[in-house]
Amino acid sequence: MTIAPATIARRDDAVGVPTPMAATSGRRRVIELTLALLPMGLVLTFTRGTNMDLDIYRGALVDMLHGGSAYDYAVFVKEVGANLGFIYPPFASLVMMPLALVPEAVGAVVMAGVTTLLVMLALLGCIGAIDTHRLRVGRKEVSLLVVALASLPIAVSIPALSNMTLGQISFAIAAVVLIDVTLLPARWRGTLVGLVGAIKLTPMILVPYYLVTRQWRAAINASVAFALATAVSAAVRWSDTIRYLFHPEVVSNSLGNLSRADNWSIYGVLSRFGLDGSTRTVVWLLGSALVLAAALWRARRHSLQGQELEATLVMGLAAGLVMVATWPHHLLFCVVACAVLAMERPAIGFPVLVLATIGGELLPESPGNWMVLLIISLVVLGLPGRARRAPRTTPLDAARHPVPDAA
Repeated sequence: MTIAPATIARRDDAVGVPTPMAATSGRRRVIELTLALLPMGLVLTFTRGTNMDLDIYRGALVDMLHGGSAYDYAVFVKEVGANLGFIYPPFASLVMMPLALVPEAVGAVVMAGVTTLLVMLALLGCIGAIDTHRLRVGRKEVSLLVVALASLPIAVSIPALSNMTLGQISFAIAAVVLIDVTLLPARWRGTLVGLVGAIKLTPMILVPYYLVTRQWRAAINASVAFALATAVSAAVRWSDTIRYLFHPEVVSNSLGNLSRADNWSIYGVLSRFGLDGSTRTVVWLLGSALVLAAALWRARRHSLQGQELEATLVMGLAAGLVMVATWPHHLLFCVVACAVLAMERPAIGFPVLVLATIGGELLPESPGNWMVLLIISLVVLGLPGRARRAPRTTPLDAARHPVPDAA
């Protein structure tokens, strides 16, 4: 008889845990070629758009270059019924300043290109994280067909169409958060979250999650990066910093009609149901508190099972639910979460993925209400699929349970 060899594993310095040596470079190249279709879809969508939000960014930044404030510029948009202006923290204006230094067409191509590159990197990181964990618990990698079928619908999803046609920055922000959790070495985890949190505040919802799961280094990295970026912007744009922090109308005046069908947040649902005033505020606050509590509980459970990607997605989904306004382009986390679910549990995940990506086209009258229900379900139920661990094989186990020679 022969003795079964112990499971071969190596220690990955980036994450500090054993990682099976089974993923091949050939498989990675096939995945990269498959996902190359995704950028094509995003860029094609971009060419059909108006770049309305990008034009607002550029207008505000041009005002800054001429000595004005980024928060004075506004454009009335009839479809929204409001004067839309720049609503991001001052650090965002510094990061996006190059868009105002190049011709409009060049700036549009740069925004689309950077967004597409970041989304592709984020998806590669997500697929790598899923495969690594599956191998670690003794399961096979996700088949290439399932990877393709789960990933490519993202390009035609309502969130992607919204982000690319408007020239929005939201997909890029969410993609950087996913890159932080899947590709960044563990000792630096949280750093990118803090940096993009200074551009758009919602990623900072991960800091309470880091604290609940005792990821002290990640919490410190995120907080320090956020503080440094905010300090730099305050030093350069002090008046805009004061205005953003202490004058909430900078943001609220640019939100428009919050009862619109494409406001995919709890607040939007309550507004469509006719609640207003203090009643709406109280119900919204209570609902948001319950969602955040459920998200932290579910994310912690994912973390205990080594599922940091799923935990991050759950917190990102919760952030969208509790905001006053969550437009489709804010929901890269949602379509990625559905894609992850499709890879892990195809029978459940693919119908959910179709609903999240193109369901709004099939049910255009009220997509916001059922999308909010879908997102709440993902937060409460989580993203199952990788919880069960295979028995760990050791040399002693192998000696006690030898494998008979083949006849």
